[in-house]
Amino acid sequence: MEPQFFSRIAELLQTGQPVVLVELVGVEGPAPREPGARMLVFPDGHIEGTVGGGALELRATQEAMELLRSRNRTLLRTYELVDLGMLCGGRATLYYELLAPRVTLAIFGAGHVGAVLARLAQEATPFRVALYDDREERCREELVPGLTAQYLPGFESLPQLPSPCYAVVCTDSHATDLKVVQGLLSQAPPPEFVGMLGSRPKAEKVRGLLREAGIPPERVQSLHSPVGLPIGGKSPGEIAISILAQLLAFHHGRLADAKAPLGKTAG
Repeated sequence: MEPQFFSRIAELLQTGQPVVLVELVGVEGPAPREPGARMLVFPDGHIEGTVGGGALELRATQEAMELLRSRNRTLLRTYELVDLGMLCGGRATLYYELLAPRVTLAIFGAGHVGAVLARLAQEATPFRVALYDDREERCREELVPGLTAQYLPGFESLPQLPSPCYAVVCTDSHATDLKVVQGLLSQAPPPEFVGMLGSRPKAEKVRGLLREAGIPPERVQSLHSPVGLPIGGKSPGEIAISILAQLLAFHHGRLADAKAPLGKTAG
């Protein structure tokens, strides 16, 4: 790979820009480029570099855009060029890889559920974990190996979270849950996923208060609450596992599939 490709990819990842790397890895017969040709495909559809132009490059761009939408990481496709309307008649194999910065999982509340959620997420998921709490004593100790909660007095001022980011709100009171959720949904842009711990009546009450506060309806509707898949169990560990199951399904674009067997109880 050319040095400028390395530096360009590093620059994009540093700024949080997802991109798909497309590489021509195999050729049989006539083809517009030789193996090693590469291009980058961006979420808005524009490209840098080329794997040969024409119908093959158009199909490659379409495949890359679908990869960005589906959140799958890699793809390998072989194309009969004649099927794409290319008269050269050879065969080309393209490798696709989604390059994206690690998603940050921001957990607000380092209580029983929040601490277990942070530990499990750090040990078993691809997320970069950030933990926040409003009690100074909790932020002095290492509740999770290698991770100390950041102190946010009263949750009055929330950090501007990086993109991409998922957030789970599980503070010690309904009032601070509402405060944090409202603050997160007011950010521009808000986290891709905002979940709040609680019952269905609490969730509906919070949604009503958010609408009264002027939060756009589509953002209110996007709130995942009660957060977690209804897999049973009420211990902090079981609740944390249910939340991680929902987060991972969302992350991999499979949340609808995960909810389907659970019926209407899935929130």
